[in-house]
Amino acid sequence: MNTQRLIVERLRGIDQRYYTRPENAAIIEEMTWDTYDGWKAAGGYECITRDLYNWNYIDESLGYLADPSGTSITSIHFYSKRSNYNEIIFEDNYGRLCVLDIGKRKAGLTTEEPFRFLRDLQNVEYNGLSSGRKRYIPRNNDIGTQSCTFGGRLYLVNGVDEPIVYDGNTVDRAGFYEKPGQPKANVVVRSYHNEHISDGGADTDYFLGTRLKSWGLGSLKPKGAKSKNGSKDFIDGKLAGYQYRVTYVNSRGQESEMSEPSDMCIFECADGKKRFVQIQLPVGDDSTVARRLYRTHDQLDDFGNSIGAQVGRNFYFVREIKDNETTMFEDGLPDASLGFMVDDFEFGKYPMQAKFIASFKNCVFLTGGPDNLLRFSASGMPEVFPKRNVIDLGDSDAGKITGMYASTNSLVVFKEYGTYLVKSNPDGSFTYQTISRDIGCIAPNSIKDVPFTGLVFLSHNGIFALKGFLEDSNSPTSIIDLSTPIKETMDRVCVSSSFGSVGCLNRQDKEYWLCVPTIGEKNNLLLVWHYEVGAWSLRNNYPIGCAIETRGPSSDVIFGSSDGEVPGIFVYGHYFRHKNKEGSTAGNSDGPVDKFITRKSFLDNPVYETVPIKLNGTYGSARIAYVNLYAVAYGNSPIKLNFKINRNQELALESDKSMIQQHIDSEEKLDIYGKSFFGRDSFGYHRPIVIRFDISHINKTLVTEFAVRVTQDASQDLSRIMLVGYSVDAKLGEQRNIRALTDVLGSDRR
Repeated sequence: MNTQRLIVERLRGIDQRYYTRPENAAIIEEMTWDTYDGWKAAGGYECITRDLYNWNYIDESLGYLADPSGTSITSIHFYSKRSNYNEIIFEDNYGRLCVLDIGKRKAGLTTEEPFRFLRDLQNVEYNGLSSGRKRYIPRNNDIGTQSCTFGGRLYLVNGVDEPIVYDGNTVDRAGFYEKPGQPKANVVVRSYHNEHISDGGADTDYFLGTRLKSWGLGSLKPKGAKSKNGSKDFIDGKLAGYQYRVTYVNSRGQESEMSEPSDMCIFECADGKKRFVQIQLPVGDDSTVARRLYRTHDQLDDFGNSIGAQVGRNFYFVREIKDNETTMFEDGLPDASLGFMVDDFEFGKYPMQAKFIASFKNCVFLTGGPDNLLRFSASGMPEVFPKRNVIDLGDSDAGKITGMYASTNSLVVFKEYGTYLVKSNPDGSFTYQTISRDIGCIAPNSIKDVPFTGLVFLSHNGIFALKGFLEDSNSPTSIIDLSTPIKETMDRVCVSSSFGSVGCLNRQDKEYWLCVPTIGEKNNLLLVWHYEVGAWSLRNNYPIGCAIETRGPSSDVIFGSSDGEVPGIFVYGHYFRHKNKEGSTAGNSDGPVDKFITRKSFLDNPVYETVPIKLNGTYGSARIAYVNLYAVAYGNSPIKLNFKINRNQELALESDKSMIQQHIDSEEKLDIYGKSFFGRDSFGYHRPIVIRFDISHINKTLVTEFAVRVTQDASQDLSRIMLVGYSVDAKLGEQRNIRALTDVLGSDRR
């Protein structure tokens, strides 16, 4: 028989298509691709507070109604005010808004919570109680709170609660959603006591005025006939008319919508003195720290007629009243001394029902409201949304807006069945173009900018990547399907619940994560895109309800659990072997030992299974002799092998064949982990070896297709595995049995 060897030295990712190349895999679970061009056991995750806090215990005596499904994290946000100031903000299913504060836990002060409640301007806590403030608790298929950073502040929206902004100290409402009340303006009149009246005097009213040319309102332009006594005074003066508007200002210098104009204040200056106008100012809420007063020019002509709407609607800055208490202000600023002109369309309400937020080209974009419109703020004013700053993407049949992402060059806006690019113009305006009317995004939290790949997102039809706009604003933009090799896995995804799917970057291992729900489950299946090699793998038991990637000296993946049986906030590490090994709750002073105690932990096997390999053509068969695994030696860590033949889903062996990672043809044995001495022995990390499995005496049948399955015993807590290639020795052709000549010849020996 002809013996041949098939060598595969560069392993790639999952490809579930019927015919594919031998370097691809049918299954890769709990493994990650390494820059040494191999697949090794993936890491795990641990509760960020380990066993020091019982995340699942709720003290009902405080007024909480314990959730029978357990505690879950509904949103998580990374806030970086400066390079040395980073915080993790999160919400849970009790409506609490908190910031992680685990320093006390690390110090051993286990009786205190590893977080603190955020507070508003009145020092009221977001503790989820009636005595404090409570955030909206998302339903099962809601996306939860979205956030973005602008000007060193964190802005949060969810479409239900009032939008808020966090500056590292307190929480305040973002912007204004109500216009100020209408101001009232009247010419100033004073009164004094006349002592020269014989009856003892009386109060006399007079118009407060001034003869200073640089002060006062109105006009000294004469109107009518001179007085009969020959003085320079005139019987009548020109009528003047003014209107006022007011805006509120918060502590961040953000301005509200303009009030309705005051009724016109009309007066004349017949006595040769200009007048003062008294304005009754509206008072704002607690977030208001100042008010700005605006006024028109004189709106009446020489004949007392209104000048017209074109000019009359222009308002000019008068003064900023730097408090929220003053109710009366007297204005005597002449028209020539007024400040900048403003337009009513330069102001607008903050979109209170927005669900999505992004920062792009020095503006904040909000969308997701009932009107399905895209709104953007004034430049450098993230809480001021002018009435004219609206973009209607059209395509009503494309569904509602489902998310957006801002890059340097473009803002990508998604609908259920549409993708759009918003770009800036030199004059500061924005335009948009349609990229697709068929492919959109169904999971807002899946959208991530992935290196070497593009903007990745989950669609109705799979996982797609938008390429081109991120690298160069002039480069062509295209949409490619990344999920073609894993269509079989994508069929397991529950589309009706996938709106809450979560994407995140794991830069340590050069991965893009997408946690999706399978049929009848919450988010639990982790689809991993290894972007440096362009390959997929899978991981199980990842209850990711929300996730962030921290930036700074280290890049960590931190996620909040959506599973009440695995409560808490977790950090991923490629050095962890278990998933939630220590458990996330503890029977300490945080609550009774027998109440809400959960220690659900996972230890899953790393699995690499090759695609079915044809060793002798499409219709040929072969006998398998040996399987040689090319691996990195990790001492006593065992590697287990099994196989499948002829596309049978059942494994050929009842139990895996196991071998320790030692070199097959060398008398030198690697030092064993746990038994070697530091400084004396040389532990054999990163040493390439060949591990040979004899298959000839196990399976003697002819096979047309052969698949190798490599795994490792999960009970080996400290074990490691790294597979860099394999080869299969097979005997090709049919064996011919030589018969005796006497059996062949007839009776006549012919």
